[in-house]
Amino acid sequence: MALEASQLAKLLKLRAVGWSQQEIADAIGTSQQVVAYQLKKLKEESMKKDPEDVFNAAILGGLAIGAGIMALAQLLKK
Repeated sequence: MALEASQLAKLLKLRAVGWSQQEIADAIGTSQQVVAYQLKKLKEESMKKDPEDVFNAAILGGLAIGAGIMALAQLLKK
């Protein structure tokens, strides 16, 4: 199961502050196995590319989705 950009960004944030894989899975609505897989793929990608680039891309993807939703909500208010 692929995670949405916002879920991936939240996964990274929660992992960075020490949440367990199961706690993260519960928070983003997926299984612990999906969280473990995504962390493994991010680690593998960060070994091929600059880890900072991998991290920033994942976080910015989540922020871009959030910004798009906020912009849409503002348009709907009008």
